[in-house]
Amino acid sequence: MARTQLNLLVQLAKVDGVVVQDEIDLIKKVGDDLGMSQDEVSACFEDPNLVEDLDNLSDDEKYEFIYNAVQLMKIDGRLYKEEIQFCARIASKIGYEEEVLIELMLKVYSDPDISADKDTLKTTIQKYLKH
Repeated sequence: MARTQLNLLVQLAKVDGVVVQDEIDLIKKVGDDLGMSQDEVSACFEDPNLVEDLDNLSDDEKYEFIYNAVQLMKIDGRLYKEEIQFCARIASKIGYEEEVLIELMLKVYSDPDISADKDTLKTTIQKYLKH
């Protein structure tokens, strides 16, 4: 499942046509956090199309993915319509209401130190999970 999460982040990074070094670095960090080797992370950049069934993600995994996706969108300082649409589709596929993106983007974009308050944000975001 880690490979799937990383593949989706790579796809998101590529959706605007340009992958910047900050995006690569964030994806590598997420891969490391997920316990992936450097070779496994590199494989995601080479073939990001392998995506498993997303239905089996835990609520924590869903949050980590959507949080990382918004961080990735933010990292290059530009927000593209294609990135938002891609994230909205994935958010819906993993069980979130699409409004989750608006909430997350408002919080993440307005607070450069959001990582310090990640647990509080998680509580807010989990109310958007469809059960």
